[in-house]
Amino acid sequence: MNFEIKRGLCVSIFLGMLLGTPHGVVGQIGSTAPEVDKICVVHFDKNPRRPARVEESALSCLDEAAKRLKGRPDLKLVLVGVADLVKDYAADKNGKMRETEDKTGYDVRLEDLAAYRALNTKWYLTRWYGIEPARILPTTDESIQGQDVTFYLVPGAADFNHNYLGTTKTNEKPCTIKPCYSPDEETLTAQPRSRIARQGSN
Repeated sequence: MNFEIKRGLCVSIFLGMLLGTPHGVVGQIGSTAPEVDKICVVHFDKNPRRPARVEESALSCLDEAAKRLKGRPDLKLVLVGVADLVKDYAADKNGKMRETEDKTGYDVRLEDLAAYRALNTKWYLTRWYGIEPARILPTTDESIQGQDVTFYLVPGAADFNHNYLGTTKTNEKPCTIKPCYSPDEETLTAQPRSRIARQGSN
């Protein structure tokens, strides 16, 4: 390999590490195992004031995930939340002085944004679709940029230590996935919202 090729390769690797992988490419996950089924993606790019709030555009994905889970009690759902350092810049102005959690969704630190997206999605599925909390694992992937939560069906044996995707667990409070986190670890509580009114419904 000549010097120019080596130099180009090194520059590409450095830029990839600096800027993150492209939107829509899962960094830690890579190629999924045969027993992992990607269902859909929910986007969080419609409400910059509440950047982790589940919106109406998520309903089709939520419907599909709930249907699949209810039809396959032997499976679990892994939610992979991500944030974008550029597109989510407005959230960087929120929560910098916050010492306690704000359940309204208006005060979200950028460092917590990916986790809140996954937690809020799980909360919505458990509250309004009746899915058992222990079947949904909220996780994050800091190696990629995006404003999304991606849904994956995985075998029922999955837990945070082996979720089939290699993504990072989110310490939700209260803990619903066993084994629970250590009591001295930081935890986050989902930000509840009312049921989303479907267009055309009375």
